[in-house]
Amino acid sequence: MVAAGRFIASRNVYGIVWIGADLVVTDRYGSKADFIAVGQPITDSVIPFIGSEGDILDLQKNPDTSIELPGVVIHTGGDQQERYNLSLFWSPEQQGYLLLVARASLDAALEIELLRHVRARLMAEAEIKAKSDELARANRDLEDFAAIISHDLRAPMRALHYMTDDLEATLAQNRLDDARTKLAWIRSQSKRMSSMLTALLDYSSIGRKSRALELVDTKALVTSIANSLPLEDGFAIVVEGQWLEFETLRAPLDLVLRNLADNAIKHHDRPGGVVTIAARDTPGALLITVSDDGPGIAAEHRQAVFLPFRTLVAGDAAASAGIGMGLALVERTIENMGGVIRLLPVPTGQRGTTFEVVWPKILNENRP
Repeated sequence: MVAAGRFIASRNVYGIVWIGADLVVTDRYGSKADFIAVGQPITDSVIPFIGSEGDILDLQKNPDTSIELPGVVIHTGGDQQERYNLSLFWSPEQQGYLLLVARASLDAALEIELLRHVRARLMAEAEIKAKSDELARANRDLEDFAAIISHDLRAPMRALHYMTDDLEATLAQNRLDDARTKLAWIRSQSKRMSSMLTALLDYSSIGRKSRALELVDTKALVTSIANSLPLEDGFAIVVEGQWLEFETLRAPLDLVLRNLADNAIKHHDRPGGVVTIAARDTPGALLITVSDDGPGIAAEHRQAVFLPFRTLVAGDAAASAGIGMGLALVERTIENMGGVIRLLPVPTGQRGTTFEVVWPKILNENRP
């Protein structure tokens, strides 16, 4: 669509102007549109639009209509002036206005009809591009889902494996009460895995992510994750801070917290340790930190931790082993939400690793 607009404008047939929903000009093509200032309200450049802001905004409700201003006199500099035909349309696909500018001829009706044909062509190309982008997003979602399923099922499956081993030993010792407790845990974790798979499938298959928004009690979510991860004797997960209940996407937040906590446990270098998951409320986001008292990550590896399929070689106390695919999935998930993840520096002489996640409270629908 942009390429077609530039082609038409470069032939000096029409000037093409894109205007945001706030009526501020965002782009223009062609010398016939040189009198329109980018970054300024369209009413600053086209005086006849002043007072018609309501009619312009109404185009959003009726995208099949347009505002036609034939034979408008425009001062193009000094004492020079030109007479132009202006046609303004609303593009639902681009969520903005399209203004076509053409030098007025003796037959204004013919000129306007040509403008309508150009507009129809541009709108059709915009729709094709939007559908192409939607298909690309669907393909990326499918790839993400396949990667998540292959990677993220390992932790709960490992936990179930450990518990079934414990259950077998408990039954061999005829400790039936303990066996019932372990069976209840296995049942609850199986239910959690099923719910997690359903949520991930819904998240990856839905077109607009806002349809998957739900009210999430993040304290309950992180507590559930902490209870589901396999912990050997001597390890503990501490949940603290200011956790919120707000509308967000449950599945990706679950994925992020679970991966960060599981990585901290798996790559610890001592028989015991503590992983702390904390949250703090900020005006636009929930600020989450996942910290551990493990070996940390050596300076030469800090830039590589988010690369896919990158396994860091285990070494001394300053190295971290086996980062794998988890952090790449975490980073992509957070970026798709419009958030940020950072690996924070560790004070000199201290052990451990701290990841900071800025999880937005409002979903960014413009992310891919």
